[in-house]
Amino acid sequence: MLRWKTPGARKTGMWMAALALVLTAFGFARGAGGGAAELIPIKLGLESITKAERDKLWERVDEYATVDALLEFCGRKLNLQRRTWAAVSPCVEVRSLRKVAGVFRAKKAEYVKAWETAFAEPDKKKTMCDSQKPKLAEYTRILDAHISEAATMCSACIFC
Repeated sequence: MLRWKTPGARKTGMWMAALALVLTAFGFARGAGGGAAELIPIKLGLESITKAERDKLWERVDEYATVDALLEFCGRKLNLQRRTWAAVSPCVEVRSLRKVAGVFRAKKAEYVKAWETAFAEPDKKKTMCDSQKPKLAEYTRILDAHISEAATMCSACIFC
């Protein structure tokens, strides 16, 4: 059920970081007095990235929802959505954050329900979670690193 690819996932960053990858962009606008162009802060959104980048973002949202659902099902709550929002909100539009978060929540709920259905009996749940324990620690470490990377990218943005 998991499609997690550790090496590739680590290189591509946090699902929200996909939005922040284009942080080198900046905007210019006329000053209030009609003077020269000045640098204005901008926040990037879904329309700021290419279709291929959006497709990759939605793929990552699905992967992270799967992993976060498994972690939560096995008793490990990472507060992934809240932590990611805090990490990238300085450089990503709220409207885009809400859309991504909504899709993430819906997918995560779907996966949690699937885990609960497939492993409804306590013994089955314990056996499955115990068998996933080594991977759960690795997933947690990877997700934490991705959130940190996204926060670093946003804090480094001089235009946001």
